[in-house]
Amino acid sequence: MKTKVKTKLIDYGIILIFAIIASIPLLNQDFNIYGDDGIQHIARLMGTTQSIKEGQIIPVIMSNFCNGFGYSWNIFYSPLTAFFPLIFSIFTNSFELILKLFIILVAFLSGISMYEFVSKISKNRYAGLMSAMVYVFAPYRLTDTYLRVAISELTSFVFLPIVFHGMYNIFNSEERSIKKSLLLALGATGLIITQSVIAMYTAIFCLMYLLINIKELKNKQVLKMLGINIILILLLTSFHTVPLLEHKITTDYEVFKPGRMERTDTLIQNKLDPIELIYTAPNHFCFEIGLVSIIGLVLTILAHKKVEKSTKKFYWFALIAGIACVIMSLDSFPFEKLPAILKMLQFTFRLLEFSSFFFAVLAGINYSLVIKKFKIRDIIILCIVTILLLMPAYNNCVGFGKIWSEDKLWPAVEVNEKTGRVHAGCATFEYLPSKAYDNLEYIKTRENRVYILSGNANIQNEEKNGTNMTFNISNVGENTVLELPYIYYLGYNIEVEENGQITKLEEFESDNGFVAINLSNIDDGKVIVKYTGTIFMQISYIVSIITFLSLMICLIVITVKAHKKLMIKNN
Repeated sequence: MKTKVKTKLIDYGIILIFAIIASIPLLNQDFNIYGDDGIQHIARLMGTTQSIKEGQIIPVIMSNFCNGFGYSWNIFYSPLTAFFPLIFSIFTNSFELILKLFIILVAFLSGISMYEFVSKISKNRYAGLMSAMVYVFAPYRLTDTYLRVAISELTSFVFLPIVFHGMYNIFNSEERSIKKSLLLALGATGLIITQSVIAMYTAIFCLMYLLINIKELKNKQVLKMLGINIILILLLTSFHTVPLLEHKITTDYEVFKPGRMERTDTLIQNKLDPIELIYTAPNHFCFEIGLVSIIGLVLTILAHKKVEKSTKKFYWFALIAGIACVIMSLDSFPFEKLPAILKMLQFTFRLLEFSSFFFAVLAGINYSLVIKKFKIRDIIILCIVTILLLMPAYNNCVGFGKIWSEDKLWPAVEVNEKTGRVHAGCATFEYLPSKAYDNLEYIKTRENRVYILSGNANIQNEEKNGTNMTFNISNVGENTVLELPYIYYLGYNIEVEENGQITKLEEFESDNGFVAINLSNIDDGKVIVKYTGTIFMQISYIVSIITFLSLMICLIVITVKAHKKLMIKNN
């Protein structure tokens, strides 16, 4: 047992070295982490920190964004990358450094999850290490890391191996158990709260793998494990999916409009030329498959007969699915004719994440089966070859010379007449209510105070601090409607304190896409505004937390019992 733990720690150390080497350009202070999506992720981390400091029960509104009227990423965009990187704020106040440390951690965890998966299905630690190396140095990760700074997509690399590890455990009789199957729930939950589009495509691949193993559904234990995992996924992700659905059902937001997130013209323009799979032009995204991976695929000719019988289904599935992903990313494939929901992928080159995963699995298995006495020495040699082959792509991909800085992003970039289609901190304003999006001029010119839309009222002593606000009202006329200086998102708690009594007011959306209230039956008093989230949002958070804690306790209990049985057996 001690030997196994020591061996695994050594392997983890090697994977950490892979992750650090792959992340070396990040260590340069002049690396442009604000490139492409990077500026949005930095701003989002800053806004999330501010919302937590304001004491939001559910920290989803970035109160300083959109000229101080508040903007929400965390309701609509997968939330893990808004919160998890902030663990590094224990060590630093620099959001640039926080994001860099998180990227290195993600590279390490991606290698670990791949290592655990391939080591298990191949029963060979060296195959696992080889797959981890290929996965960490996957050329497409260069584009995600250094050009697109696509933090959510990068993070999803961690969960792909975990999902398929869980699927493999369910359909493989040797590994079948409730505990081992729970990897599916944990991996799928991670994907859903990290990158919803990648999660959707992963679900499609999982369905295909299920169809390959359709005969196994006759086994009641398999059905039970699938059912348990599906229920856990729904409960664990409810804190994200419930608010998302609640907003979609009740209000028109830009993100939900047909064609808003799926743009066929952009999809067509970004299809790949076959040459891009083997060569990266200067100042261009890297879409290479990688020579080490290509050789690994070719070795299938020699290796497939030696593959363990229990592994063969996934082995062939990975080969076919990986090649299919590459083909679907090319300009010759009519992706634009697929159903609209599949075009939510936005860029066909995103399928290279899946091919990177599947090819890394195959490379690890094939090299370990073909090379005699395959050991760490061989992995190091192949790693050096991989790095040398990637050097030109690194030189082409990595951008230096920062234009932005944290100081320019805080308290938040103003939305004004110079604001174009893309805005630092608000992206393309896709998370605005449609009424607000259609009236951006109103946001640009509106004062940060309460407006009287109809009726009459005296408003005094306005005090606004983020999503918290108070003001006094008096001499309120009939049918008086006030518009508060907050863009409309569900969950503002608005109360009037009048003669010692508290009256709750219902928020509704004004024609400008802002929070509005009706003061019927109110004469005077003090209005108190806080963002607490809706009742459904609060319940969903409680459900997810309880489910997660219960799951952890169950896993601990199961592990302790298994350890005791092993100790008794050994004695």
